[in-house]
Amino acid sequence: MEIVKSYSLYFNTRQANSGTSDNCTFLFPTPLILTNSNNRFQISTPMIELPYSFSQINANNNLLSYNYSDSLGNSYTNGSFSFPIGNYNINQLQTQFIESLLTNIYVRIPSSTLSTSNFLISYTSQSGLGTYYMMAGFTVTIVLKFSLNYVLGIMFGFSQTNQTFGTAVKLTSNQKIMVNPITSVYLRSENLKFQSNQEAVISPMTNADIICKIPVTTLPNSIIYFRSDYPSIISNNNLASLNLYLSDNLSTTYTLNMGGVNYGIMVRIDEIQLKPVNSYQDILPMGELKPPKELLNERENLLNELINKKKELEKEIVDAQKKKLKSIEDVNAHI
Repeated sequence: MEIVKSYSLYFNTRQANSGTSDNCTFLFPTPLILTNSNNRFQISTPMIELPYSFSQINANNNLLSYNYSDSLGNSYTNGSFSFPIGNYNINQLQTQFIESLLTNIYVRIPSSTLSTSNFLISYTSQSGLGTYYMMAGFTVTIVLKFSLNYVLGIMFGFSQTNQTFGTAVKLTSNQKIMVNPITSVYLRSENLKFQSNQEAVISPMTNADIICKIPVTTLPNSIIYFRSDYPSIISNNNLASLNLYLSDNLSTTYTLNMGGVNYGIMVRIDEIQLKPVNSYQDILPMGELKPPKELLNERENLLNELINKKKELEKEIVDAQKKKLKSIEDVNAHI
């Protein structure tokens, strides 16, 4: 491949013609058009400055459903509570879990005497696991429906199955707790037609609109600096605008809320020539041409036939001349 023409584009999402930093579109004063229809555009991101302003617990994953029952006759199966949107360490997350759960229990059972002291929830840093248990003067059973929210399951150390704990059941997480499950951000585009990109990040294998994958390697409220010279070929013949939007490795809605914070990015678009135009520059190797043996033999036979024919004709001519001379001599002899 040969690069025919390059465009270096420097953007800040606050200058986009429409949208927000989550999903925005830039309009080009002069459209980018291929100089040859057989060429292609390719896109890469030499530099991105992305603020870690998004939240691990966000509007897509902050609701946890549960069932409740106790020996006092209280029972319901449609309970739910939400976590405030934000970033947590494990101690903050477990404390918020108790507070949010109790708040919803009080709404459903105003006479409930449960308090934070009834919940014995802990985390062991050596094992990376958490335990969930209760102590009260009556029996309490709570079923956490992680089957409906696998992201919170990851954060509390559970697979995507419902989990039960209470005064009679001590629950230990079955996998290591990970309170920062968003490990990468995907920069995508709605108007680019990628030629061969595929993805199986949120759903089974499908066509991808991913420009690049940005690993999350810093702490919240810092800047993620990312460079990538790896290009992706697109099928667009011309570009009058460029849409950019963000998603993470977990959200099934393919969105990421940047909290209103903008980011900067350098985009490089190259026009590439997939197949060189030779313009009569091709040189075909010409080796020594040798006729086939059969043709040589046939030529030899024809030459021999011609030679023999020539000899026959020459003999006939000589005989005819001799015969003519003899006739003339005979005539002269009789005169």
